Amino acid sequence: ILPAITLDGIVAYDVVPGSVTSQKFLKFLECYIHLTNPYPGPHSVIIMDNCSIHHAEEVRELLE
Repeated sequence: ILPAITLDGIVAYDVVPGSVTSQKFLKFLECYIHLTNPYPGPHSVIIMDNCSIHHAEEVRELLE
């Protein structure tokens, strides 16, 4: 399960069969990036752990 969670609760999620690859994670981000705002606005901080899929160059480029 890939969730997008705010202080108000879950705002989006996707159930991915099998392992989550960086490409699957990137597609999830592309679908829900519109829910974020530029910093320092509300919903402007994205927190990810040290999972290898979070280190893909395409993910960094999308989030910058």
